[in-house]
Amino acid sequence: IAQLEITADHPLVGVSSKAGLFPPLRDMTVRMIQRGEHPILPPFEDVTLIPGDVVIVAATRQTLTEALKSGSRIFEGMLEERFAEGVETNGGPAKPGGELILAETVVAPGSRMIGQTIEQIAFRHQTGCIVLGIQRRSRMIRTLLNDIRLEAGDVLLVLGKGVQVQDLRHNRDVLLLEWSATELPDPKLAHRALGIFGAMVAVVLLGLVPIEIASVAAAGAIIAAGVLNVRQAARAIDRRIFLMVGAMLGVAAALEATGGARAIAEASVVMFSGFGVPIILSAFFFATAVTTNVLTNNATAVLFTPIAISTATQLGVDPMVFVYAVIFAANCSFATPMGYQTNLLVMGPGHYEFRDFVRTGTPLVILLWLAYSLFAPWYYGL
Repeated sequence: IAQLEITADHPLVGVSSKAGLFPPLRDMTVRMIQRGEHPILPPFEDVTLIPGDVVIVAATRQTLTEALKSGSRIFEGMLEERFAEGVETNGGPAKPGGELILAETVVAPGSRMIGQTIEQIAFRHQTGCIVLGIQRRSRMIRTLLNDIRLEAGDVLLVLGKGVQVQDLRHNRDVLLLEWSATELPDPKLAHRALGIFGAMVAVVLLGLVPIEIASVAAAGAIIAAGVLNVRQAARAIDRRIFLMVGAMLGVAAALEATGGARAIAEASVVMFSGFGVPIILSAFFFATAVTTNVLTNNATAVLFTPIAISTATQLGVDPMVFVYAVIFAANCSFATPMGYQTNLLVMGPGHYEFRDFVRTGTPLVILLWLAYSLFAPWYYGL
């Protein structure tokens, strides 16, 4: 349960309900609107939000976190007002972003906070953190956040500076769920990151420096500009990806050194040796596309190019026809995460699984295979 205080310049001023819902709050359930002394309960029909309204919403912790991370102004006014009451950062009122931490705490059994409201216990003055929301099992609460009397087991979603949130570990009235702590980025720094990224792309496209040097320099600039600190940057490196890339390079080298990959490739071509050139070319493309999703694309190209030239010579056609098939097919490496290093790099941050690559990449490989099988014979006059 969280509350939004509608100030004069709040983005929700003038927003009207449609079919009982408020479009800007599509991921939240509005439980009540407090307008002066009068509560407005659902269903909301022809209700327009005005300054002074207090909107009580039910939302997941993820929804509230994303609202803060994205720089959404739905908490505008409430956060600034509460922080300005005494919590200062760098000489000025703290705002959502920067070094602020969002975390969950549980009201402990026997806590002095039981039976009291957030205002009565002066939670912000005691801890330096503010309470954004309260979760109480599955009970529906329709009241102002500051009017809710706390019970043992209530989960409080709190926002504060890193040091202040960590100090909650020593607070006997609440239990800090440290695993839930999330550092909020400052949306105002997004333009710096965008500028650095654009500069990196520009110097690479102009050929001024290699992409490896430009990427490392851009990463350093991101830290120097204060967009990320060293700890955040180090945490963004997924060591498992490097281990997996190294392991797959070893597997590829083993298949190539033992002749296993060559045997697979030659067997695929020999299988269709009795058919016409278009069928052999199609089969060759397919065999290369399958192999490139097990080996790297470079290793596949090196492996299949001699076979392509040999096959074309035996068939009496231009070797470049089969070489081009190798070039295109070797880059159809999107059906497995180990098919290409970039697949592995996005696997972790994107929370993808092996089956996601198979499910999405396989149809794309088949589409390219069919397109080349139909287009190449016509283009080369086979």
